[in-house]
Amino acid sequence: MKKLAIIIALFALSLSQIVSAQTPIGNIDVKGFGSVNVFPNAATITLNIKFVKPTLREAINETQKTELAVINIIKRYVSDTSEIMKGFISTDKSNYWNEKLQKYIFMGFDSQQSIVFPLKDLNRMEKFTEEILKTRIQEITSISYFHTDAATFYKKAQDLAIKDALESTQRIAQTSGVKLGKINFIDTDASPNTALYQTYNTESFQAYGKMMGGRGVRSSGQLIHFTASITMRTNIIE
Repeated sequence: MKKLAIIIALFALSLSQIVSAQTPIGNIDVKGFGSVNVFPNAATITLNIKFVKPTLREAINETQKTELAVINIIKRYVSDTSEIMKGFISTDKSNYWNEKLQKYIFMGFDSQQSIVFPLKDLNRMEKFTEEILKTRIQEITSISYFHTDAATFYKKAQDLAIKDALESTQRIAQTSGVKLGKINFIDTDASPNTALYQTYNTESFQAYGKMMGGRGVRSSGQLIHFTASITMRTNIIE
């Protein structure tokens, strides 16, 4: 019985030493950063149609006629027509300030509409703009470049951020002469799905009917930067 008590006591002491050796006595907190740079392969294009005519009916008719011509062109450049979004036709009175008379002069009725769609093959950008600028659109309001595999590139950036945090933690521990335990906390700054909204935007330019002729717009060569950061906490053990 006495022998058994001694064995149990020795076992308990040994177990307490093992547990004590693995007990965290502090933490190392680091931030990791990762970045992946790619050229865009697609763009969201916003077009604006606008007419000012003596009567409201004339202005609306011109807008609808141009809208039909524009949609027929866009349909040749998209595989899914449900991605073509048309705004409601808005109308208003159009006036200009006459400096000599010191008052606003009525010009006519204003009718305008916006059309937005994704062009998922930038190799067709120049050809598209050559065609669309032959219509009577008022302007290409914006071209927002993006990448269709944005989420994949952001995940790669996150992976690089985790590797960066691990390397930093190990280097700090080695330099400090401490022993590392388990990672007990990891926090990321965003979801890969947020990368879908990461774009590079161009300035708008006005077409004024056929004033731009058939000159096309080339796709931008600017890189899109997918960056990710993570916070990692690792135990320091005795």
